[in-house]
Amino acid sequence: MATILPETIPDTTRAAKSINVIITATPGMGENILSVGATLDSTEPGIKITSGETSVSIVGTYKDPFEDFLTYVERGSSNLLETPKTVKGISNLPPKKDFYELNQDKNKIVVKTYTITVNFMSGPAETFILTHNILNDLEGMRSFVSSYYE
Repeated sequence: MATILPETIPDTTRAAKSINVIITATPGMGENILSVGATLDSTEPGIKITSGETSVSIVGTYKDPFEDFLTYVERGSSNLLETPKTVKGISNLPPKKDFYELNQDKNKIVVKTYTITVNFMSGPAETFILTHNILNDLEGMRSFVSSYYE
């Protein structure tokens, strides 16, 4: 039976939400590895998976997995003078607005699951499941709010 290293992917904070790991397979007694690959349980355009003969590389940044809703009006206005707009995600909040309500995602963790497949010259493939925890440490939102009005 093959082994893979690392056996776990270290947790990432929401502010970073990135991954950079090389998973290496070591063959068991009498085994010859043909290739090592990986698949992610979700679509993530910012993640690049590169398969190889004895390892697989996973590199990139996830889209924000947490759902925050921000309500805003034009700078200097109020919800009494105009109809407020609400957007999902800080990346969708236009610059130079007055946002006054934040409904922040309270989930503590989002888990991304990778299936690692080790293919052999002969015999059945082996699969391993690795999870990558993205922690909602709240620092990402605090940092965004503190720099939004600069």
